[in-house]
Amino acid sequence: SPNPRLYYRTDVINAASHPPLAACLARLAGRMPHEIVWDPFCGSALELAEVALMGGIDQVIGTDIDPEALAIGQKNFAAAKIAGTKAAFYACDFRDVAKIPELDRGKVSLVISNPPLGRRVRVPNMHGLFADLFRLSSEVLRPGGRLVFVNPLRLESTDPTLRLETRFAVDLGGYECRVEVYRKR
Repeated sequence: SPNPRLYYRTDVINAASHPPLAACLARLAGRMPHEIVWDPFCGSALELAEVALMGGIDQVIGTDIDPEALAIGQKNFAAAKIAGTKAAFYACDFRDVAKIPELDRGKVSLVISNPPLGRRVRVPNMHGLFADLFRLSSEVLRPGGRLVFVNPLRLESTDPTLRLETRFAVDLGGYECRVEVYRKR
């Protein structure tokens, strides 16, 4: 169940995650020791908070192009009072990974996200956005690392280093998407 201490505000953020979906993604991700977790579209940071509340997280990194959403995400993460986890948040496009020192190639153990699905937040090139998500996830993930996210498209990774492990359909209020888990080889 969602953490009631979080500063979750759907009236402020155009596309905030639903707490049950964030919790589901965190549990699907599982845990590895000394996790470094990145949410490329962190928004309200619910996925980052949920995964950190499970324990074993050394650091979370959140990026979002909406500074207002990012500010709420930082408040959410602080409100969760997660001891021992460093947090860094950047107001930028997720494709600007070179500008984010914490996103060293091959160091991230988990990429987790509920990205824009193209309904509440219009995305001009959804296929390109998700192709970039696959490409950058492969670049930053260490071997054995996971990509756990909501996919509104029938698009799969063409990167041979990302192997699909789990996929299932989820109804997000009349909008069917897929929750997917990939593992880096």
